[in-house]
Amino acid sequence: MHKAVLLSKGEGNFYFGFHDLIAWNYAGDKLLALRIDDMLTPPNPDVPCDIGYLDKEGKYHKMGETYAYNYPQGARQQWIGKSDLFIVNDKINHAWRSKIYNTKTGECTPLEFPTHVITDDGWAFGLDYARLFRVGGYGYTGLPDAYADEDAPADSGIVKHNVYTGEEEMIISVAEVANYQMNANLGNNHYFTHLLLNPSQTRVCFLHRYKLKDGGETTRLMTINTDGSELHCLATGFLSHFDWQDDNHIAIWGRTGSSVEKLRSSLLYRMLPTGLVGRAKKIIKKILYKPKPGVNSNPGFNWLLFSDAEGAPHSLLAKDVITEDGHPMFCPANRDWMICDTYPNSEGIRTLFLFQYSTQRRIDLGTYKMLDQQPDLDKSMPYLQGVEKTVLKAFSPQQMAFTRSGLHCDLHPRWKGDGTMVAFDSIHEGSRQIYGFDVSDIIKSKDTTPAHERQAAHYGV
Repeated sequence: MHKAVLLSKGEGNFYFGFHDLIAWNYAGDKLLALRIDDMLTPPNPDVPCDIGYLDKEGKYHKMGETYAYNYPQGARQQWIGKSDLFIVNDKINHAWRSKIYNTKTGECTPLEFPTHVITDDGWAFGLDYARLFRVGGYGYTGLPDAYADEDAPADSGIVKHNVYTGEEEMIISVAEVANYQMNANLGNNHYFTHLLLNPSQTRVCFLHRYKLKDGGETTRLMTINTDGSELHCLATGFLSHFDWQDDNHIAIWGRTGSSVEKLRSSLLYRMLPTGLVGRAKKIIKKILYKPKPGVNSNPGFNWLLFSDAEGAPHSLLAKDVITEDGHPMFCPANRDWMICDTYPNSEGIRTLFLFQYSTQRRIDLGTYKMLDQQPDLDKSMPYLQGVEKTVLKAFSPQQMAFTRSGLHCDLHPRWKGDGTMVAFDSIHEGSRQIYGFDVSDIIKSKDTTPAHERQAAHYGV
């Protein structure tokens, strides 16, 4: 039976972050990692974490430090193409920007803009991380949102910059997206998050989110060409983690078209005072979503599969096979396979699993328990200063401190480029570490399931 192996060795806590980047370099002998001593509180704006890589023996090679990090998404450290150069976000001259490190020479080159994703030829796409932090997203603490007084700023958006030539442009602003196929005044505090390039690196997918007067939030799934043309809105509703299945399809966990969402788009909703709207939403949710014995605890939620086209009907990715949210990543070497995880169950256990789309097979690989330890609130709360008050009201101080600290450790599995192994973060052995799981024999094995037992590849909705 397969078992996870420890990839990070040495003193401290090691982590990578999100599930949407390849952590290994092209040669497969270096694994990017962040290292920090204290993971019990949210990131301190005065305390950096180490940035570097793990070699094949698990030895950590520190290349520098960064102040631009959070525990869920790290510092967006990633390799550039097939080179031994990697890019990472940092705070430079009181601004969120990025740096390039050369792992062969040790040279560090500062850049003028932050980076969330980057193409093989050096075109990087960055977000407004100060705004992200203020509105409760995965931003960085320590710098104010320059557009905090604007619900849909025209000067904040997705910035494209070339790390070699210095060319730069904003390909789309928050204001442009907020006014695309909707009235921007329906919401406030519009922002972008979760940029992700398609496999051929011609289009970018991202989430457009905005707050509502009932205290909730709505998400729109958007795509755009890397030159800023052909903006598409694929879906609106409660939308969470996603990945490109291929160049033309996106798998995302969520729900669209619910009764609550219809209420929010109605004329009655827009006319009601804020207090009444909030109470009305709570009553409707209790009526519509009262749990029933033996019924899926996530009514209306599924892994949805969208074509990258306006108005195209969606299908289901894994009907009755994967029934909860997680962090998906399709294998770069064989996109029929997906690695994913689950959130902790009632016992605090997360599950790591593989899913094959063509056969609708799920293969559980391992289970990993979270710690019962809680963050120190006295140390945590000062680092949450600057977060929008409505966000702080929606969550308890304990929950905010926990989700921002290193104790909240999702597995966030990510592939090695050749598809032979996955890496994931976990805290089940008492400290935060990076583990690997060899899946090469599973991916290469031929399916033996009889054809008549296979589920259909698509499920119409």
